[in-house]
Amino acid sequence: MFLKPHKIRKLISLSRKMRSAKSGKNWSPPSPALWGMTARVGGDLMVGGCSCADLADRYGTPLHVMDEALLRDSYQRFHRAFADQDLPFEIYYSYKTNPVPGIVKVLHEEGSGAEVISHFELWLALESGVNPDAIIYNGPGKTVEGLTLAIQSGIRRININSFSELDLIESLARAFGSRPRVGVRLFTGLGWGDQFGLGIESGEARRIFEKLAGSDLVEVDGIHFHLGSQIGQTGLYERAAAITLEFMASIRDAFGIEISSLDMGGGFGVPTVRVYDRGDQWLQERLQSPYVPPTGEEIPSIEDFAGAIAGTIRESCTKHGLEIPTLVFEPGRIVSSSAGVLLARVTEIKDPRTQNPEIAILDTGINVASPVRWEYHEVLAATKITAAHERLYRIAGPICTPGDLLSPCKRMPVLQEGDVMAIMDAGAYFTAFENNFSFPRPAIVIASGGDYTLIREREKFDDLLKRDCWKKKSGETPRPCPETIREPVHR
Repeated sequence: MFLKPHKIRKLISLSRKMRSAKSGKNWSPPSPALWGMTARVGGDLMVGGCSCADLADRYGTPLHVMDEALLRDSYQRFHRAFADQDLPFEIYYSYKTNPVPGIVKVLHEEGSGAEVISHFELWLALESGVNPDAIIYNGPGKTVEGLTLAIQSGIRRININSFSELDLIESLARAFGSRPRVGVRLFTGLGWGDQFGLGIESGEARRIFEKLAGSDLVEVDGIHFHLGSQIGQTGLYERAAAITLEFMASIRDAFGIEISSLDMGGGFGVPTVRVYDRGDQWLQERLQSPYVPPTGEEIPSIEDFAGAIAGTIRESCTKHGLEIPTLVFEPGRIVSSSAGVLLARVTEIKDPRTQNPEIAILDTGINVASPVRWEYHEVLAATKITAAHERLYRIAGPICTPGDLLSPCKRMPVLQEGDVMAIMDAGAYFTAFENNFSFPRPAIVIASGGDYTLIREREKFDDLLKRDCWKKKSGETPRPCPETIREPVHR
């Protein structure tokens, strides 16, 4: 493994912190206050005014719990950060982050639109009562069915990802006698690659606008880019915005196309989550030391992001003689991540005489907590929040693979079988990535003001087999599988 000098310096610093955490010197456990949560007398973690232990007893584990007040507060803070910049803007929650009807409903009540990336998510937004004019359809590989629904529903915008997609949209628009509103997704040369969008440097972006300039089948009113996920620097947004605004000026001058809306996607980092890099994982495995939890200070605040973006927009628009466009944001993680907790229960403690660190096995693994494979998510002892953290544990899940690891080494209170654990920042991508590998998927509860509501039932064994054609018992008639024939699509 070859690392650049600044990476080596980072690893040296991190290894010192990890050794300190291993020894327990100069180390203190993270407080629930980092997530806006509290603990009641006796040490139970409280989410939405409800005891995690009580919720685990009531609904079993694993269990997703969403704090409704924190979810609303996170959205309001995001909105306020950009409202304070006195620029026109719109917000569309990223459905892929947590596509649960009971959760997106809360955000729509706060005023958010829907940003969707699939036919299913588009259908869900419409079924949830979202005004079509508050839906943006993104993503590569859009289907005929999805685009048909988008065009016939008259949604706010379809962001084009390729030339072939534009051809398909125009074909459908002609067939339906509609003139859908479209934007163009750009690859600015920064962040995620040109799997997403059309490159400015390659000339693809200019060529598609040349084609759009001669089209009367669509209405062009936006440009879109998305830089990635868990972004921890304002400069990336500033550089991408400057590049995009310069490009907008160039297509205005070349083709007379005035863009009224600049969609900057999402990806804003959450202070309590940290993306692993190769060096972090290597150190943790080599040293068998606890990873140093984030303090909430490593990533700029949303107010810092908003101020930096607004400054660049004003400066670049003045430079290129552009009207300030309506800014569009598609936040996901930064709105819902910290409001969600995944509860689990300790089912086994391996013999401490033969294991160092001790191994705590939970009833929840990477089937439900998939993001822990590439991100650091804090794990708290939900029933022992105020207890001393005096023992090292390797925390694993129930899946029969050595990769089912929630933490290779973690300083915790002394754990016992039956203790309830809380995996933090589970409000982003946990439900989206979860699967039913060997186990049914968990229930979801939303908690508010000391009360709670079940918004998704726990999956049952029969649910896992509803799509199968099989004979349950000898003598039973197998459930038939109807043959499905799809007519070929002619584009």
